[in-house]
Amino acid sequence: MRPLVGVVSLFLLVLAATWIITGQRLSAEKDMASRNAQSHQESLALIISEHLTQVLDRGVLFALASAEWFDGNSNDAKNRLAAMLSADHTFQRIALYDLQSNRVYASSPSTDSEQLGEAVQLAIKNVSTYDESRMHVGPQAGSMVQVWQVPLLYPVVDRTGRTRGLCLIILDLGFLLGQYRDIEIGRTGAIQILSRPGSEIVRVRQGGLELSTKQWHTERLPFSGLQHGSLVTNLFEDKHDYQTSFKHLERYPFLVVVSRDLAEMQADYGINGSRFPPILWMLTAILLGATVWVGLVIQKQERLVRALEAADADKHKLILQLEGETLRAIELASHDHLTSLPNRRMFYELGASHIARAKRSRLHYGLLYIDLDRFKSINDTLGHHVGDLLLQTVSSRLTSVLRESDVVARLGGDEFAVLLGEVDGAHGISVIAQKIVETVGRPCINLDGHDIQVSPSIGIAVFPRDGHNIETLARHADAAMYKSKRAGRGRFTFYEPSLNPVSARQFELEQRLPHAIACDELVLYFQPKVRLSDFRIVGFEALVRWNHPEHGLIQPGEFIPMAESTGMDVALGDWVAKAACRQLALWREDGLDTLPIAINVTARQLHDEDLSERIAEYLSEFKLPAHLLQVEITEGSLVGDIEIASSVLQDLENIGVRIALDDFGNGYSSFNYIRTLPIHVIKIDRSFVEGIRNSPADAVIVASIVTLAHNLNKRVIAEGVELMEQLMHLKTVGCDEVQGYLLNRPMPVEAVRQILIQPTWYPDEQTV
Repeated sequence: MRPLVGVVSLFLLVLAATWIITGQRLSAEKDMASRNAQSHQESLALIISEHLTQVLDRGVLFALASAEWFDGNSNDAKNRLAAMLSADHTFQRIALYDLQSNRVYASSPSTDSEQLGEAVQLAIKNVSTYDESRMHVGPQAGSMVQVWQVPLLYPVVDRTGRTRGLCLIILDLGFLLGQYRDIEIGRTGAIQILSRPGSEIVRVRQGGLELSTKQWHTERLPFSGLQHGSLVTNLFEDKHDYQTSFKHLERYPFLVVVSRDLAEMQADYGINGSRFPPILWMLTAILLGATVWVGLVIQKQERLVRALEAADADKHKLILQLEGETLRAIELASHDHLTSLPNRRMFYELGASHIARAKRSRLHYGLLYIDLDRFKSINDTLGHHVGDLLLQTVSSRLTSVLRESDVVARLGGDEFAVLLGEVDGAHGISVIAQKIVETVGRPCINLDGHDIQVSPSIGIAVFPRDGHNIETLARHADAAMYKSKRAGRGRFTFYEPSLNPVSARQFELEQRLPHAIACDELVLYFQPKVRLSDFRIVGFEALVRWNHPEHGLIQPGEFIPMAESTGMDVALGDWVAKAACRQLALWREDGLDTLPIAINVTARQLHDEDLSERIAEYLSEFKLPAHLLQVEITEGSLVGDIEIASSVLQDLENIGVRIALDDFGNGYSSFNYIRTLPIHVIKIDRSFVEGIRNSPADAVIVASIVTLAHNLNKRVIAEGVELMEQLMHLKTVGCDEVQGYLLNRPMPVEAVRQILIQPTWYPDEQTV
């Protein structure tokens, strides 16, 4: 009996221990699986929310760029927004609204729905409660075409903090969440994006993307009071228990939710309590087999634990990799790739932060703008690689001179900026500036075999004396830097109010411009066009100058933008057209061979339906044939009502005036303009001609433009020819005519007479 009792006791002891150990193992397995599943879901929710935050942050950049529109720089804003939109496929289109809810710009001609219009009006009404870092979600469209589009409404704030309008950006849900469709989340798994306070915007399941019209009220959700976390809840309609992880976006009204059926999740990890009791009952009958079975079970569980640990390690590695990629992306966006210094955008952000702290502490700060003297000649003579080495050396020297608390950045090209914090007034800044001049001015030894010495020109603005924000200080430091260059270079200059008289001069010129047009203070200069087949001068381009009685000869770059902004460009263009016709008539009266003159037409002129009638009157008044007058337009002037512009061009062609498309390649380069509009001549933009010698791509583009134009029976003129190599390449690819400084600079009317007497250009006698 005792052996039996002992055996039974031992058996019962082993059986009890087996039940206890197995139960504990099952519970531990279930807990571990749940923790790993929860960790996986929380990581996924975090990754998606970070990605969504980055996308919405890019929307803030659109809103910042949109401020230029309301500052009057509509063309720059339009070009910048178009470039940003084409580079970012997450957004489909963009529109701007003023404070009267009028849409002032749109990247595509689509119309707004009634619901979206109401949302825009409501946002404009409450715009005083916004700031530039907040956005609102507009109503989703009901049509199947627009159902994947989410309108985002960003306030547009200018540099002074004043709200100027609203920026509407259409988010493409399909592109945004398409990359998550292949994530393994199981048959019942779901990724949801909800907007606060309640709309489910999109749901991603294993089968693909889903849209739902269900309204979720976040105050009723079990996790509405938390920023992030996980819990088990019956969130969906099937009333099953789901393991749910969620993450609220910190700065935006969105909530990311990742859920999966708890039963399916546990089944995937092999957690099923019903398989253990039969095995234990078998162990009751087969004691010897029980020992073997326990050993096998332990080995199996160890393998499962190792697999789970390996999976957890892989997920942790993935998270670290994503964090590293995010940090690298931020580094690339905020630092200069050549010198590793902060770039312009980062410098302005750091500068604004320092200035805000300085306002509280009443400390003196100094902003230094540094420009390397004659850096361009080094680039042109020794090559850009030597210039890059020089920039790296200068950045290293600047860093060595300054304190760790100072901020040094490369703004672009050979321009650097330094923000000196907590200095002892102007004297302390002078000491540091002189040290920079001496350190940077030392010879740079063996830069790719060259010994180079450059000097810095420095402009200094002091906070708070010269400005109370980083933008004003930067503008004043830049003005002081140019005074250093004019004073002899290699020195530093403090800003003085007398350095910034631009606004007074601009106001004076703007007020006098109508008088200048009416009283013939304007004069025409003429730049010859040379035919490459025989190097004969075959025409001129008329360029206007302002012979101001006090300021002397003013270049067009100073007053033509002023005329366009004030609406005087139509009167100015009429003056140029009439003056060109008058000059042609005078040359004919003197018995000289007259060559065609090309005049430039602005966008406002091109949309004036009476333009062709006025030009016809000028030709008739001076008894000139229409082919002696040519009109040059740019692609930018066609933006707007293309039908009116096309009609005006057709009227000009009907009276015999030839039309040239100027600066081709610098704008949108739409071949549709060439195909549908009455264009006779294509003028290649000077940027491509400048790059012929150093850029094979530019040379190929120039050759392609020439071939295309000739196939369309159009002549080609190349602008900005300054080097003999450029001229030879253009002649080789078949370009018809050229103009530029190599041939002749724009000349007054007195100098044109000799050209009309002998209209041939001899390249072998020119100096390159």
